[in-house]
Amino acid sequence: MSSGADMAQQQPSTPIDVPAVPPGAFGPKVPSSGYLVEEIKGGVYWVTEGGYQCAFVVGDNEVIAIDAPPTLGPLVTRAIRDVTDKPITHVIYSHYHGDHIGTTNQFPDDAIRIGQQETYTLLDELGDPARRPPDVTFKDAHRLEVGGQVLELVYKGNNHAPGNSFIYMPQHKILMLVDVIYPGWVPFANIAMSKHVPGFMEHHDHTLAFDFETMITGHLNRLGTREDVLTQREYMHDIRDAAQHALELTEVKRDLSRDLVGKENIYVYFKTMYDAASAEAAQPVIEKWRPRLGGVDTFAVNHTFIMYQSLRLDLNREPYVVFFPPTEDDAVDGEAHECAHDHSH
Repeated sequence: MSSGADMAQQQPSTPIDVPAVPPGAFGPKVPSSGYLVEEIKGGVYWVTEGGYQCAFVVGDNEVIAIDAPPTLGPLVTRAIRDVTDKPITHVIYSHYHGDHIGTTNQFPDDAIRIGQQETYTLLDELGDPARRPPDVTFKDAHRLEVGGQVLELVYKGNNHAPGNSFIYMPQHKILMLVDVIYPGWVPFANIAMSKHVPGFMEHHDHTLAFDFETMITGHLNRLGTREDVLTQREYMHDIRDAAQHALELTEVKRDLSRDLVGKENIYVYFKTMYDAASAEAAQPVIEKWRPRLGGVDTFAVNHTFIMYQSLRLDLNREPYVVFFPPTEDDAVDGEAHECAHDHSH
């Protein structure tokens, strides 16, 4: 008798159609060490394993670390030590999410942690010992001058996450903003898992207001440019237009959903309706952007759905949709109920 493993091996594999990735989506190759560390300019370095990015800045006598993703873990400290043996005296949190600062406890306890007020509040509530609440907080802006280096921390309001802040190095025209811009790719699922989609949209213009040449974005394996921000801004505006069209399609897709699956299982009814509206509205976006950005085939419909809900929930955008309009069957049922009521008297 064949074992389950043998039977599994005998099953013909179904080919998975993996969409091609445009050449502009790729960055430098990560070496066999498992991480890449490169100087951008003037003592500012970035570190990546191909999916996540963090950074550090070398001053006259110290190092300022920015984030430490668990996917890199202790490799962040190793990358710093590849460059310098100067002590790590400051740690900057881009925002509170564990996937970006989840191993900042690798840095010395006496290193000063800096983060926006919302970051402090959230980390204090969560109580994760690996993500100590910042020692120094700010509301709108904080300027750090250490060892000849200047870092300006700026908060422009909720976006991907409360507290997610710009980290600007004006001497070198380098800007860091995590989980908003995805160079060469569309944003990750659910519009980069954003807590506030309108703020996410606004941060494209906030980003362009800085005088920068190079951008550290927190994800993927290449650095960003102003052109990347402009490109993503255009894509996201197309998604917003598609979501508005999906909203306008909902009445038709509502009736289609009712005919296909009925209304008894309300979740299936809603999902069928939303999926149909989002897929149809997203199709022109997919056709336009497939040659330009990676991940369009994978996430454009999802982005349209998330934006559709943001238009409804955040912006109260019309047309309003009656999800359960009366039907002829409802009218017949109502008349039958009235007749039964009359005969009972």
